[in-house]
Amino acid sequence: MTKVVLDTSFILSCVRNKLDFYEELLDKGHTILIPKEVKLEIKRIRDSTKALKVRDEAVLALKLIKSETYKEVNCPGKYVDTGIKAYLEKNPEFLLATVDKALKKSVRNRKIVIRNLKKLELQ
Repeated sequence: MTKVVLDTSFILSCVRNKLDFYEELLDKGHTILIPKEVKLEIKRIRDSTKALKVRDEAVLALKLIKSETYKEVNCPGKYVDTGIKAYLEKNPEFLLATVDKALKKSVRNRKIVIRNLKKLELQ
């Protein structure tokens, strides 16, 4: 079973595009890992003064995370992305699910990306 670490950008993009990442990842036998810091970042977006659409996506993402099965991990760091990067360096066999270009380039692990706004693809 491969473990997949989800980034904030990935979760919000899936919500925005109505893509059920839980079903796709679990059907392929992956274990979903969501860092505590990602959940906190989504909560900050929900409580922010950003556009209402973005806040609504964050609310829906939090409901989705709360209702589904995943393992919570701790990725401490000054920024969420640096914490995820450090966590993945310690676990090179884990996959990263993100749409963040800078994070994709900085991590050597294999990645799961959203293709054509409709399906997940392993890179």
